[in-house]
Amino acid sequence: MRAVRVEDLGGSCVSMFLPLSLEEGWIDEQRKLLGQVVREWPSEVLESSPGAYEWRR
Repeated sequence: MRAVRVEDLGGSCVSMFLPLSLEEGWIDEQRKLLGQVVREWPSEVLESSPGAYEWRR
């Protein structure tokens, strides 16, 4: 079991903590996919703080 904390401090100021049951390697795969998005659309994806990403509207 893993846990994820999600924060939207810049927008709605909402924060939540979610316990998740994920398959082995799922998080690494999502990070890989995010890396592909950043490479394809670098001007659309902003790293607002280390490890936190936002998309331009």
